[in-house]
Amino acid sequence: MDHDDDVTAPRIGAQVKARRKARGWSMRELARRAGVSQPFVSKLEAGQLLPSLPTLYGLAAVFEIPASALLPSPEAGRSAPEVHLPLSETPGSADVRLIAGGAGSAIQTFEFSLRAGEGDLEFFHHGGEEVVYVIEGTVISEREGLPSLTLGRGDSLRIDPSVAHRWTTDAEAAVFLLICSEPPAALSSPRG
Repeated sequence: MDHDDDVTAPRIGAQVKARRKARGWSMRELARRAGVSQPFVSKLEAGQLLPSLPTLYGLAAVFEIPASALLPSPEAGRSAPEVHLPLSETPGSADVRLIAGGAGSAIQTFEFSLRAGEGDLEFFHHGGEEVVYVIEGTVISEREGLPSLTLGRGDSLRIDPSVAHRWTTDAEAAVFLLICSEPPAALSSPRG
């Protein structure tokens, strides 16, 4: 872990643990529902690792809460807490930085810095809306059942994130912003 992960990992882990216990689930049950291993849940709850961005959204879906509810809250005067999440659970994966949003925010803005050929390993989906804006390089939007779209510097695209999708790069590195909104029902949901 690096950056301010020494603070972020325990905060996310504590949120996951509290929500799991409130549901009366064992670690094994949460792992089964979220599609991760029980040792992963144990390390996550102990603050020893950070979930990837897709895993964060997967955990939020299991708990029926917005993904932002698992993130730390922004400090006074800041637009976002200092949060860096891995793109995947693979060691050395790209860094995804939260640049706006956090707990209690309706919109999360993430900055992806991907090397050539990197991207999401698996397709995932979530509620709300999603917009991507390419700052550098080329980004490929792959959506299940739809043709792939290639976006270059300055291009933007709004997609329906309930359709399983992933973002990848081609033969060059890319930097892009991913802006995700929470579904209105999730923001007002009393569950937790």
